Amino acid sequence: MKVLIRNGFVFDTNHKAFLKKDILLEDHWIREVTDELKDQTVEISIDVNGMYVTPGLIDTCSSIGLKESGIGKEGNDSYEPYAGKGMIFHVRDGIYPFDTSFKDALEAGVTANHIMSGPESVVGAVTAVIHSTGSTFEEMCITEGGGISFSMGDVPKQAYFDVTGKPLTRMGIAAEMRRMMHMLIQSSDLKDKRIFIRCHRADDIETALRIAQEVGVSITLVHATEYPLIDERWSSQVQEIIAGPAFQPIERNELMKLHPSMYRVLHEQQKKFVFASDHPKSRASNLKLEASLAIREGVPENEALYALTKGAAELLSIDHITGTIETGKFGDLVIWDQHPMNITATVLKTFIKGTEVYSKGDC
Repeated sequence: MKVLIRNGFVFDTNHKAFLKKDILLEDHWIREVTDELKDQTVEISIDVNGMYVTPGLIDTCSSIGLKESGIGKEGNDSYEPYAGKGMIFHVRDGIYPFDTSFKDALEAGVTANHIMSGPESVVGAVTAVIHSTGSTFEEMCITEGGGISFSMGDVPKQAYFDVTGKPLTRMGIAAEMRRMMHMLIQSSDLKDKRIFIRCHRADDIETALRIAQEVGVSITLVHATEYPLIDERWSSQVQEIIAGPAFQPIERNELMKLHPSMYRVLHEQQKKFVFASDHPKSRASNLKLEASLAIREGVPENEALYALTKGAAELLSIDHITGTIETGKFGDLVIWDQHPMNITATVLKTFIKGTEVYSKGDC
């Protein structure tokens, strides 16, 4: 099926600006993006004159489908409390495609989600990037096996105590991470995989960087709430951060310094960072709010939108197939009634792989 989207202000990620363009979708793909498409025979033609079109938003840390909304413990498949030594888990084996939160994500323009295991386990699971619609994991999957998640701080400490009745210290967490990373390297299970480490406190961030240096691997920090407090010696080692969410309850001591000004600090230091909802800690539908908070703190709006789209795709190594509106990429895009970084902007239509998967009312 061919779908023609005409006269939209399309976000050009190369120029980080909106340009008037026509877009031709055919089957799963973007077939053409140009100033004006003529003499096209299409099944569906949509005139979006005066409206804005962006790539689908990408949530870089989420447990959507893994920790089901509105359900208690029986709906939480985001971590395994009885993991044996050396066991490797995969999030693909716990994702429920019919989680109602996927509908919320589509209504908010979120077309892709990086699924990470929950923060309760020091050694989490192999991650996956999935689309926000589909009836099976295979249908939803964009890429699988690209990373392994680890976790530090208060949450794994408490989870370990709840299961074993024994204390777990930060020294114990660090020792387990070192042991597991060495084992994965020896077995080649880390080959071509990213290491994602959830941490909030400054000392945990520095420990994660120290372990990476000792083991000889590169890492991607997730959350990094107290990044502005770490020593310059360690901040110089930081390559990229999946930051936030800043919009969440401050329920634990290690979140006491949570503030969206972190986004400004990262921008000023020219660190590569992207946004995350950590669904359901903050809902996937709040992802754009993180960018709005960053803009309020001084991050340019075109940079914030870039981080939600192409920047996120680059960090997750899926920029060859999505994250931009370019010929040959998946038809993952969103039509907005106004500039998408306006707090009142509403999604009118969401497309995934060239198919309309959400439409507001009679649009």
